[in-house]
Amino acid sequence: MRITLSLVLAAGLAACSAPDTETPEEDTPVEAAEAETEAPAEDAAEDAPTAPTGTDIYLYALNWDGNTPSLGDAVGRIGSEGYDNQPFFTNDGGVLYTSAGENGNTDIWRHDLASGDSTQLTDTPDASEYSPKIPPAEGALSYLYQPPGGYAGNAYLADDGNADPRAAHALAPVGYYEFSADMRYVATFYLGDPDGDGPFTLQLIDRSTTPETVTQMAENPGRTFWRNPRGTGVYHSVADADGNHTVHYLDFRAAEDTPLFAMPDGVQDFVSAGLPTDGVAFLSTSGGQLVHWDGDNWIEAGDLSALTSITRLAISPDLSIVAIVAEE
Repeated sequence: MRITLSLVLAAGLAACSAPDTETPEEDTPVEAAEAETEAPAEDAAEDAPTAPTGTDIYLYALNWDGNTPSLGDAVGRIGSEGYDNQPFFTNDGGVLYTSAGENGNTDIWRHDLASGDSTQLTDTPDASEYSPKIPPAEGALSYLYQPPGGYAGNAYLADDGNADPRAAHALAPVGYYEFSADMRYVATFYLGDPDGDGPFTLQLIDRSTTPETVTQMAENPGRTFWRNPRGTGVYHSVADADGNHTVHYLDFRAAEDTPLFAMPDGVQDFVSAGLPTDGVAFLSTSGGQLVHWDGDNWIEAGDLSALTSITRLAISPDLSIVAIVAEE
């Protein structure tokens, strides 16, 4: 029986804790190909997946003074023994996430913030689904599908209950993705040939043409993709030769990718969210701290030294909760 640890947010229960320091976690079998853009891609092509490092999703209140965030109390924790990662908040009070089974393959789950219950949305023992999102249209759920024994795959769309799962594009294998608001475009982290030695690339797919039009936009992209809620593009990052990342903005319609500002040293994970003032907030982590971009610098916003191996982040639609992935 699956065990999910959670503190019910509505009850305002107190903090959970974990060990300290900050280093990258191992990912799902497909994500191991990217592995902070350092591990060779062929590692992901092994027929038998290895169970990834155990991670949980830690939930904290997020307080705001105007456009300036600060970390509040710990309000919950999502996870079972093993890998629970890639949180994505939904508008109906849920969190989608990826969870690995004993054989290392992954499925999509939904955690209800009010009740603390988690429900399995996909159930494919020999395949894997990961990177869950709610697409703007064309389905109730999207995720990346890795076929049995495969090396990554495509972004998929599915209806309620994971009915009628179908590939949203032909280009494969990809590791991360984001759709445009009108679903015409999808930005993808393209893994390329598992036997090749070329860099991973950012590929922009125009789904309105037959066949789809694919345009390479950059080399060495990061794994973070957040659609601008008020614009026509996606925020992502690109690594330089030393592995340091810069936040970029890819405009879908113009097919232009613009560098914006540097990430904290050695960090690639961030989250962006639209503010009530029409601005955009950017949060990340550095040195055991939650940090936010104030337009000029990364500013400390709260102590996360109780967590080990911090990586991904997500923010609830009402900006009141931040989810942070760290070791169990």
